[in-house]
Amino acid sequence: MMYAICYVSDERKELNKEDLILLYEQTVYNNYREQITGVLIYKDGSFFQVLEGEHQIITSLFDKIKKDKRHMNVITLFKRESDRVFDDYLTGFSIVDNYQGLESLRIFLADKRAVSTTSACVESIIKSYLKA
Repeated sequence: MMYAICYVSDERKELNKEDLILLYEQTVYNNYREQITGVLIYKDGSFFQVLEGEHQIITSLFDKIKKDKRHMNVITLFKRESDRVFDDYLTGFSIVDNYQGLESLRIFLADKRAVSTTSACVESIIKSYLKA
């Protein structure tokens, strides 16, 4: 059984497009190496992320995120055992930073409802982003 952590945080300093591209490239590389899947949503200075993988790897990564100088006000939305939901979502990990990407993610999660309760939980959380 996989483990999933979902959190929100605020950026400590404003990230520009180049910062986000670098973050994405680092994240994809590191997560592929550690067999971590998930999604990262960045909007108006805030992050929403779901991480999936082996329990020890995910909890260790989340501890690093909480200490990362790019993040502040980290709030855990859930930590739980879960079937992997994002293994086939845009190469296993994606950064969503626009409405079209959010809508695509919502549709993806709706299709995964039968696979895991995690997908339904995440889907309900991102609906607030779609309304904003």
